[in-house]
Amino acid sequence: MKVYERTENGTTEIVGQREGLAEINHAMMAGKRDVRTMSSISRTDYAIEYRDGRSVRLVLVDAPTPEGYTQGQAVVVNRPGQAPVTGTVAHIHTAPGYVAVFDDKYRSVSDYPTRFVSAAEMAEGPVEEPEQGPKAWTGEATRIVTVKGKRYVVGTIVPARPRTPGATSWIPEAYVSYWSERNGATFGATRSASASNKPGTVGRAIWEAVTG
Repeated sequence: MKVYERTENGTTEIVGQREGLAEINHAMMAGKRDVRTMSSISRTDYAIEYRDGRSVRLVLVDAPTPEGYTQGQAVVVNRPGQAPVTGTVAHIHTAPGYVAVFDDKYRSVSDYPTRFVSAAEMAEGPVEEPEQGPKAWTGEATRIVTVKGKRYVVGTIVPARPRTPGATSWIPEAYVSYWSERNGATFGATRSASASNKPGTVGRAIWEAVTG
Protein backbone atom coordinates (compact mmCIF):
# COMPACT_ATOMS: atom_id res chain seq x y z
CA MET A 1 0.00 0.00 0.00
CA LYS A 2 1.21 3.51 -0.80
CA VAL A 3 0.94 6.61 1.40
CA TYR A 4 2.32 10.14 1.23
CA GLU A 5 5.22 11.30 3.36
CA ARG A 6 4.28 14.94 4.02
CA THR A 7 6.95 17.31 5.27
CA GLU A 8 5.87 20.82 6.29
CA ASN A 9 8.64 23.22 7.33
CA GLY A 10 10.82 20.30 8.45
CA THR A 11 8.12 18.30 10.26
CA THR A 12 7.24 14.97 8.61
CA GLU A 13 4.06 12.92 8.98
CA ILE A 14 2.37 10.10 7.05
CA VAL A 15 -0.95 10.86 5.32
CA GLY A 16 -3.19 8.68 3.17
CA GLN A 17 -3.24 8.85 -0.61
CA ARG A 18 -6.62 10.57 -0.66
CA GLU A 19 -5.46 13.34 1.66
CA GLY A 20 -2.16 13.77 -0.17
CA LEU A 21 -3.75 13.90 -3.62
CA ALA A 22 -6.36 16.37 -2.39
CA GLU A 23 -3.64 18.81 -1.34
CA ILE A 24 -1.74 18.30 -4.61
CA ASN A 25 -4.87 18.83 -6.72
CA HIS A 26 -5.83 21.90 -4.71
CA ALA A 27 -2.39 23.42 -5.27
CA MET A 28 -2.54 22.65 -9.00
CA MET A 29 -6.10 23.70 -9.74
CA ALA A 30 -8.04 25.61 -7.12
CA GLY A 31 -5.47 27.02 -4.75
CA LYS A 32 -3.85 29.76 -6.84
CA ARG A 33 -4.63 32.44 -4.27
CA ASP A 34 -3.05 30.32 -1.49
CA VAL A 35 -0.07 28.88 -3.39
CA ARG A 36 3.03 30.80 -4.47
CA THR A 37 4.70 27.93 -6.41
CA MET A 38 3.87 24.32 -7.20
CA SER A 39 6.64 22.00 -8.49
CA SER A 40 6.25 18.47 -9.78
CA ILE A 41 9.70 17.03 -9.06
CA SER A 42 8.55 13.61 -10.32
CA ARG A 43 5.26 11.73 -10.68
CA THR A 44 5.48 10.79 -7.01
CA ASP A 45 7.22 13.85 -5.54
CA TYR A 46 5.71 17.35 -5.24
CA ALA A 47 6.84 20.60 -3.63
CA ILE A 48 4.40 23.35 -2.66
CA GLU A 49 5.25 26.85 -1.43
CA TYR A 50 2.29 28.59 0.20
CA ARG A 51 1.89 32.37 0.33
CA ASP A 52 1.66 32.25 4.12
CA GLY A 53 5.25 30.93 4.31
CA ARG A 54 4.60 27.22 4.62
CA SER A 55 6.77 24.87 2.59
CA VAL A 56 5.31 21.40 1.90
CA ARG A 57 6.90 18.36 0.27
CA LEU A 58 4.72 15.34 -0.62
CA VAL A 59 6.44 12.09 -1.59
CA LEU A 60 4.59 8.86 -2.43
CA VAL A 61 6.16 5.96 -0.50
CA ASP A 62 5.36 2.46 0.75
CA ALA A 63 3.36 2.49 3.95
CA PRO A 64 5.68 2.00 6.95
CA THR A 65 6.01 -1.50 8.36
CA PRO A 66 4.04 -1.90 11.62
CA GLU A 67 6.65 -2.09 14.37
CA GLY A 68 7.15 -5.59 15.76
CA TYR A 69 5.54 -7.48 12.85
CA THR A 70 7.05 -9.53 10.02
CA GLN A 71 5.43 -11.11 6.98
CA GLY A 72 4.30 -14.69 7.74
CA GLN A 73 4.35 -14.13 11.52
CA ALA A 74 1.68 -16.07 13.45
CA VAL A 75 -0.71 -13.66 15.19
CA VAL A 76 -4.03 -13.55 16.99
CA VAL A 77 -6.57 -10.72 16.72
CA ASN A 78 -8.59 -10.01 19.87
CA ARG A 79 -11.34 -7.41 19.45
CA PRO A 80 -13.74 -6.54 22.30
CA GLY A 81 -16.97 -8.49 22.03
CA GLN A 82 -15.86 -10.57 19.05
CA ALA A 83 -14.40 -14.02 18.60
CA PRO A 84 -10.61 -14.16 18.25
CA VAL A 85 -9.05 -14.43 14.79
CA THR A 86 -5.91 -16.51 14.33
CA GLY A 87 -3.72 -16.21 11.28
CA THR A 88 -0.50 -14.82 9.89
CA VAL A 89 0.71 -11.38 8.79
CA ALA A 90 -0.19 -11.28 5.08
CA HIS A 91 1.98 -8.34 4.07
CA ILE A 92 3.71 -5.51 5.89
CA HIS A 93 2.76 -2.44 3.85
CA THR A 94 -0.64 -1.34 5.17
CA ALA A 95 -2.34 1.84 6.29
CA PRO A 96 -0.49 3.41 9.24
CA GLY A 97 -1.44 1.71 12.49
CA TYR A 98 -2.90 -1.40 10.82
CA VAL A 99 -1.75 -4.98 10.23
CA ALA A 100 -2.95 -7.14 7.31
CA VAL A 101 -3.86 -10.58 8.69
CA PHE A 102 -4.56 -13.75 6.68
CA ASP A 103 -7.41 -15.51 8.53
CA ASP A 104 -6.74 -19.22 9.14
CA LYS A 105 -10.44 -20.08 9.25
CA TYR A 106 -11.93 -18.08 6.37
CA ARG A 107 -8.75 -17.91 4.23
CA SER A 108 -9.11 -14.19 3.61
CA VAL A 109 -7.06 -11.06 4.35
CA SER A 110 -8.32 -8.16 6.48
CA ASP A 111 -6.64 -5.11 8.02
CA TYR A 112 -6.85 -4.71 11.82
CA PRO A 113 -5.63 -1.92 14.14
CA THR A 114 -2.30 -2.89 15.70
CA ARG A 115 -3.74 -2.55 19.22
CA PHE A 116 -5.86 -5.67 18.59
CA VAL A 117 -3.11 -7.81 17.00
CA SER A 118 -0.49 -9.70 19.01
CA ALA A 119 2.05 -12.41 18.21
CA ALA A 120 0.81 -15.97 18.72
CA GLU A 121 2.77 -17.92 21.31
CA MET A 122 4.26 -21.19 20.11
CA ALA A 123 4.29 -24.31 22.24
CA GLU A 124 7.09 -26.87 22.02
CA GLY A 125 5.43 -29.74 23.79
CA PRO A 126 2.12 -31.31 24.95
CA VAL A 127 -0.09 -29.93 27.65
CA GLU A 128 0.22 -31.44 31.08
CA GLU A 129 -2.80 -32.45 33.11
CA PRO A 130 -4.64 -29.33 34.28
CA GLU A 131 -5.09 -28.63 37.96
CA GLN A 132 -7.37 -26.45 39.99
CA GLY A 133 -6.18 -22.86 40.24
CA PRO A 134 -7.09 -19.40 41.52
CA LYS A 135 -9.69 -17.10 40.06
CA ALA A 136 -8.70 -14.67 37.32
CA TRP A 137 -9.35 -10.95 37.64
CA THR A 138 -12.69 -11.36 35.85
CA GLY A 139 -14.04 -13.31 38.78
CA GLU A 140 -15.07 -16.21 36.53
CA ALA A 141 -14.33 -19.83 37.43
CA THR A 142 -10.87 -20.72 36.14
CA ARG A 143 -8.33 -23.50 36.08
CA ILE A 144 -4.57 -23.73 35.60
CA VAL A 145 -3.15 -25.38 32.46
CA THR A 146 0.59 -25.90 32.12
CA VAL A 147 2.21 -25.87 28.69
CA LYS A 148 5.90 -26.81 28.58
CA GLY A 149 6.43 -25.70 32.14
CA LYS A 150 4.55 -22.41 31.81
CA ARG A 151 1.30 -21.93 33.72
CA TYR A 152 -1.79 -20.30 32.24
CA VAL A 153 -5.03 -19.24 33.90
CA VAL A 154 -7.90 -20.44 31.69
CA GLY A 155 -11.48 -19.19 31.87
CA THR A 156 -14.71 -21.01 31.11
CA ILE A 157 -15.67 -21.95 27.55
CA VAL A 158 -17.62 -19.25 25.71
CA PRO A 159 -20.02 -21.06 23.36
CA ALA A 160 -20.45 -20.12 19.71
CA ARG A 161 -23.31 -17.70 19.05
CA PRO A 162 -24.83 -17.63 15.54
CA ARG A 163 -25.58 -14.40 13.76
CA THR A 164 -29.24 -13.41 13.98
CA PRO A 165 -31.17 -10.55 12.34
CA GLY A 166 -30.50 -7.30 14.17
CA ALA A 167 -27.58 -8.69 16.18
CA THR A 168 -24.63 -6.32 16.66
CA SER A 169 -22.16 -9.10 17.44
CA TRP A 170 -21.88 -12.87 17.23
CA ILE A 171 -19.33 -15.58 18.01
CA PRO A 172 -18.61 -17.88 15.04
CA GLU A 173 -16.83 -20.48 17.18
CA ALA A 174 -16.46 -21.40 20.83
CA TYR A 175 -13.34 -20.20 22.66
CA VAL A 176 -11.73 -19.75 26.06
CA SER A 177 -9.72 -16.81 27.32
CA TYR A 178 -6.38 -17.37 29.02
CA TRP A 179 -3.62 -15.38 30.71
CA SER A 180 -0.11 -16.14 31.85
CA GLU A 181 -0.03 -16.96 35.57
CA ARG A 182 2.65 -15.75 37.94
CA ASN A 183 2.81 -15.95 41.73
CA GLY A 184 -0.79 -17.08 41.92
CA ALA A 185 -2.07 -14.12 39.92
CA THR A 186 -2.72 -13.27 36.29
CA PHE A 187 0.02 -11.65 34.27
CA GLY A 188 0.31 -10.19 30.78
CA ALA A 189 -2.15 -9.84 27.93
CA THR A 190 -5.45 -11.70 27.60
CA ARG A 191 -5.44 -14.22 24.74
CA SER A 192 -7.99 -16.62 23.30
CA ALA A 193 -7.85 -20.32 22.47
CA SER A 194 -10.15 -22.17 20.06
CA ALA A 195 -10.32 -25.25 17.83
CA SER A 196 -9.08 -23.24 14.84
CA ASN A 197 -5.75 -22.36 16.46
CA LYS A 198 -2.80 -23.85 14.60
CA PRO A 199 -1.41 -27.16 15.91
CA GLY A 200 1.66 -26.49 18.01
CA THR A 201 0.49 -23.16 19.40
CA VAL A 202 -0.25 -22.51 23.05
CA GLY A 203 -3.84 -21.65 22.15
CA ARG A 204 -4.48 -24.97 20.40
CA ALA A 205 -2.87 -26.93 23.23
CA ILE A 206 -4.98 -25.13 25.83
CA TRP A 207 -8.16 -25.68 23.82
CA GLU A 208 -7.46 -29.43 23.57
CA ALA A 209 -6.76 -29.55 27.31
CA VAL A 210 -10.06 -27.94 28.33
CA THR A 211 -12.18 -29.88 25.83
CA GLY A 212 -10.42 -33.25 25.91
